[in-house]
Amino acid sequence: MRLSATRFISIAGTEVHAAVANAAGGKTALKEIKQKKSEFALKRRALVYQQKQAKAAAEKAEGSPARKKSPGLLSRIARLFGKARAMKPKRTLAELETQIHEIDEILYNLDSCRVQIEGKLLAMG
Repeated sequence: MRLSATRFISIAGTEVHAAVANAAGGKTALKEIKQKKSEFALKRRALVYQQKQAKAAAEKAEGSPARKKSPGLLSRIARLFGKARAMKPKRTLAELETQIHEIDEILYNLDSCRVQIEGKLLAMG
């Protein structure tokens, strides 16, 4: 997903910075923050969906709990074929969790930046 360009907001890693000099720039920066929040929320939703699919694939590869407990040769072979047949996720669960955590931090920092800009606008008032 490609993010839109902004004039007043800059995001480096998980840090969010705003360069606002006047009230008109502050209002534009608030609109940009709202846009960035929706973009990152969509990105987060997509990652959560991928994480859900990866978990389901991992559970399907392991098999049912009854099949795990049965000590027979056929159940072992079925588990091996199940693992081989299960789709490999594009990314590991750990990678997805770290990306979701980073996006959560960005969303939190966007909220705090919004509060700071609104405070500046009230002071300029």
